[in-house]
Amino acid sequence: MTVYRGEMFFQQDDFPFHIHRYTITRGEHIPTHTHEFVELVFVVEGAAIHEMSGHTYQLAAGDVFVVEPNVYHSYTCSPDKETIVYNVLFNASFLQQEMEVLQQMPSFVGFFYLVPFLRKSQSFIPYHPLFPAQRLQIQSHLQTIEDEFRQQREGYQLMIKTRWIECLVWLSRYHQENRNSQKPSAISDQAWMDSIVNYVELHYYQPFTLQQLSQLCGMSVSSFTAKFKDATGLSLVDYKHTVQVRHAANLLQTTDKKVLDIALEVGFGDISFFNRMFRKHTGVTPREYRRKQD
Repeated sequence: MTVYRGEMFFQQDDFPFHIHRYTITRGEHIPTHTHEFVELVFVVEGAAIHEMSGHTYQLAAGDVFVVEPNVYHSYTCSPDKETIVYNVLFNASFLQQEMEVLQQMPSFVGFFYLVPFLRKSQSFIPYHPLFPAQRLQIQSHLQTIEDEFRQQREGYQLMIKTRWIECLVWLSRYHQENRNSQKPSAISDQAWMDSIVNYVELHYYQPFTLQQLSQLCGMSVSSFTAKFKDATGLSLVDYKHTVQVRHAANLLQTTDKKVLDIALEVGFGDISFFNRMFRKHTGVTPREYRRKQD
């Protein structure tokens, strides 16, 4: 099994980004592989079969999707026509500061985090099909980025970063707009709740809201709230705090990290609020908890 590592593509350690317009020839098969970095794929033209996370999907022109690190996937091009794609490879550290701002956008959280996760656990379409005008704009952005990456003129890194942020914002907007114009996937309420619970367990440190998750499930906020509480016995916020505190308690017990650093690591930006939530769930402050473990 091939594992692609960052040093195979990233020319500089402080600029972990790579873009390539790639042509998959007729009938070509790209064997199953995985990689250490995030990959975003935009299909310019053609058709192919994409196997990913144990599911098989039909790729078509205008599809765009995110492949997370350590996800196994492969491609088989249509025998009738070659397929052209843009492959954008990058580490999360590439936009470390900008990610903090992007994560405040509900549409970005849905596009970049929720959909790639949900495809692993149920029959959920992981692609974002774009309308013709949207395709043209994204293709134009990606072509500019690739030109800058290839030519490496003065200021190219700043240009790439700026254009790539723009691209992610546009894709997030399109994802939200297009989802709002489509009927929700025919997935049972229980399957949705199971997936959301699994998501919270794994992504407790990331920002997401009740509105984002209910919208993703095609439910009203009140309906989602009731179904989530039926499934877990807690509200979404309380459940997330429970998971965060559980992980914080483990870090207090097994590491010598500062309390502030632990609070940030598990997703609390306010140390006072973290202390209140920790006491609420454990009966003691983080420092008292750590002393009891010694």
